[in-house]
Amino acid sequence: MSQDPQDKKQPPAPFSPEDMARRNRRSVALALVLGGLVLFFFIVTLAKTGPAILNRPL
Repeated sequence: MSQDPQDKKQPPAPFSPEDMARRNRRSVALALVLGGLVLFFFIVTLAKTGPAILNRPL
């Protein structure tokens, strides 16, 4: 079976500077949201355990 030259896949086009800037902004936004969720869950965990967390045997 012969390969037709037009059947070969073209490499993807390089990202433009605008695409890279958009990708970076989205990455920063996702990192901030993830960090906020981690902080939220940490605070909720501390609030649910209360001050008794310090009075436990080690």
